[in-house]
Amino acid sequence: MNIAENILKHNLRNVYFLTGTCLAGKTTMSKALAEKHGLILFNDNWHEDHFQVFRSICTEAYQPVSARKKETTDWEAFFGRSAEEFLAANAGRHENDEYLEFELIELIKLAQKGSVIADISAPIELLTKISDYNRIACMLASPELVTCENYGKRGDHKEFLECILSLKDPEKKIAVQDELFRIGVEKTYEEARRHRLFSIVRTGESTVESTLRLLEEHFGFV
Repeated sequence: MNIAENILKHNLRNVYFLTGTCLAGKTTMSKALAEKHGLILFNDNWHEDHFQVFRSICTEAYQPVSARKKETTDWEAFFGRSAEEFLAANAGRHENDEYLEFELIELIKLAQKGSVIADISAPIELLTKISDYNRIACMLASPELVTCENYGKRGDHKEFLECILSLKDPEKKIAVQDELFRIGVEKTYEEARRHRLFSIVRTGESTVESTLRLLEEHFGFV
């Protein structure tokens, strides 16, 4: 059974979405908005126990990608793939799509309690169908900032970089991840332009205060 997009939109009308590239400040901004305006905070790391619930119920029949990934132990082989092999593996349905279904149900439940700020990895095209322009903000990092090294500096991504550095030829594997980041950033910029989303580009001169103010104005919090 699939849930129609208009039904999702009706039940998510109390949710504000942050989307965009990694390292654009979505986590920082979602926390700042939640704290300042009394919003319920929801992000991809929302309550680790909920993610573990999702992982525990995954089955080959309904979540084939996630179910198989639970068995991944050979990180040498996983990160040893070329950029083309990574892209081919993610050409169809992938783990984020499967987890997104679980997240949307959790969001609908939370939205019954109050306004929610959601920082989740949802496709831009889908967001434009299940929400309105003034409830979606796209945060984009300047391309040169989005690298494997910068990504791995964040506390919640530290294990990602440490894992790669522990493998053979880490420089080669990091280069592959950098290429994937570049492709992902270009795709997100293009989708944001195509769907005419309200967007903010993070540069080396960006500040938390100025970015927060722009988001507040867009969402109508001021």
